[in-house]
Amino acid sequence: MPAREFVDSLDDKAAARIDAFVERLRVYGNRMQGKFVKKLTDNIFELRVKQFDRIFRVLFFYQPGMLIVITSGFQKKTQETPPSEIARAEQLRKLWVRYRNRYTGSQKEREAILKELGL
Repeated sequence: MPAREFVDSLDDKAAARIDAFVERLRVYGNRMQGKFVKKLTDNIFELRVKQFDRIFRVLFFYQPGMLIVITSGFQKKTQETPPSEIARAEQLRKLWVRYRNRYTGSQKEREAILKELGL
């Protein structure tokens, strides 16, 4: 949900641009051009989206079966990707791997899971 919340917080044009790049990522997967996708860690990748003078980053990871899981997004303001954003993506990946086959409808249980991960 953090990625969707980020995109929803943007103006319509920026959100549409990010959604278009996410769709390209869905279609091309790991064959997408290197100038748009960068590997940050063993598991976390960065999708680079530019709209005029603003630069956005969407972090994601691949799972077997050509599944792409988008963890979070942010507007780039520094040269390097902030380590806190990478750590957050890693935490969300761990959460997804642990709970991917189990959906919890309980708000209390969701809060406990997020608290466990420090989110």
